[in-house]
Amino acid sequence: MKIRLKLFYILLTFFMMTGVSFACYSKNVPCDDRTIKGSHGYPNKLDRGYGTKYKWHIANFKSDELHLANYTIKEDPTGTSPINIIEDFSPITGHCGTAGHFWKQNKVKIGGGTTDCNSNRLRLELAMNKDFRTGKKAREIWVGYYFYVPDKPDNFTDPLLQPYITQFYGSNKKSGQNRGGYAPQFSASIYNGKLSIEGMPVIDENNLKDNWHKVEYHIRYSKKNDGFIKVYINDELKVNRTGFQTSKHSHVEIKYGSYSHPEYTNGVYPEGYQFPSHTIYFAGFSIDKSRAKLKVNNIK
Repeated sequence: MKIRLKLFYILLTFFMMTGVSFACYSKNVPCDDRTIKGSHGYPNKLDRGYGTKYKWHIANFKSDELHLANYTIKEDPTGTSPINIIEDFSPITGHCGTAGHFWKQNKVKIGGGTTDCNSNRLRLELAMNKDFRTGKKAREIWVGYYFYVPDKPDNFTDPLLQPYITQFYGSNKKSGQNRGGYAPQFSASIYNGKLSIEGMPVIDENNLKDNWHKVEYHIRYSKKNDGFIKVYINDELKVNRTGFQTSKHSHVEIKYGSYSHPEYTNGVYPEGYQFPSHTIYFAGFSIDKSRAKLKVNNIK
């Protein structure tokens, strides 16, 4: 018994001296800045709706590369977030994943073919492990979150940095996106200093930074021409597209974070250009069947 107590106090002293914190391993316990970054499976310490049915992973990074993914769950550093526990996406220039693009569909070895590292991408986003099934019958979902772009030196000041921050795109269970593309695709991006959704600016450059913005998507996935996508920004309806086919596949893949890709802009890139490091925060990301159940609408 004495030996066990002695060992306990030795371990307790070690953790206190080294500052190791396990607080973030529970969604009910506050986090601090001493979180473990890029730990495999770590994003699943947060509940994003639908219980535990859908797991999440850091996209396009192999398990032995996750130390390069500068993703952190921690307490709100701004002091103004409606939800205290936030997700920090801070991709670093040159830190890329080699898991590959559509490696399964293209039948190439993981780490082969097109990767973020050989195609000038800078990605740090979470993706669902199991894609959301749309099926033959129409299906409606709600997706909501808060996001924040810190107004600090060199953060989103490069005009060529125009990343997607949310993506919804079609995928077939067997052929993925290799057959029939991935349209219809719905996305939100920071474009020319504004937040744009469906090609429409919904938050201007004067209000984008240093403010928490609430975003809610209401999507009816349908193989008929009765689908719709509606987007609310800070509780105001900003996008309202109705009466069109929103699903051509069996599933939809959902991602959020930051994804920069030179093919998505009309800019002329200098020789050797790389996307700069940057930071964006998310809070309360969740998916549910009803708006009332979203985490952004259940703040305690």
